[in-house]
Amino acid sequence: MLSVGQFLSRHTASLILSLSTVSIAAIAANPGIFLGGLLFAGTYATSTKLLKHSQKKKVMQLAGISKEEYKHIDSQISTANKHIQSLSQNYLRVRSVAAFKQLLEMTRISKNIVKMVKTDPRKFYNVEQFFYAHLPSAVELTDKYTMLSKQPVKDKEIQITLSKTRETLTDLNDTIQIDLKDALSNDIDHLQMEIEFANRSTSKRKAQLEWRGDDK
Repeated sequence: MLSVGQFLSRHTASLILSLSTVSIAAIAANPGIFLGGLLFAGTYATSTKLLKHSQKKKVMQLAGISKEEYKHIDSQISTANKHIQSLSQNYLRVRSVAAFKQLLEMTRISKNIVKMVKTDPRKFYNVEQFFYAHLPSAVELTDKYTMLSKQPVKDKEIQITLSKTRETLTDLNDTIQIDLKDALSNDIDHLQMEIEFANRSTSKRKAQLEWRGDDK
């Protein structure tokens, strides 16, 4: 659930700390190349682990979630990323432009939802069904659709199944779009409150200016 920036920052800090530790040790005790290498590796590994723990703790505190919740959400994000990768692999397997566009849109929206939950883990509870049901179903149906569409035999039963699958995928795409709106719901509510506050402040300021103008 940690970002790329957090990954780079902790490894950069660990590198600087490890180099500083080895430099101090070299000046104070001259441990040699072998012991110096062990000291560097040990310091790097330990500091990276501690910094990662600290970053996770900070994320949990900001989000107001427990350690167990963090682990569960992180696991769901990891699984969702694998599902999205599976969707992406089907880009070149679909046989129609419409199916390709639909799959592309579904993948794009899914990536946005996962990115938002990764940034703010509390949003997970707004879109639980996306992780538990909607995205896995989209992957399973897409896999079956691409498998059937590649078959050399296209009898009536297969054609009907393909048609029903396309319809279901369209419904799922609509559902995932609703999931995206659910993920944004808190942000939209907050923005509406900010707009309302700004409008009230502006109206109050205009009234004050008009009153001063009339007073003159």
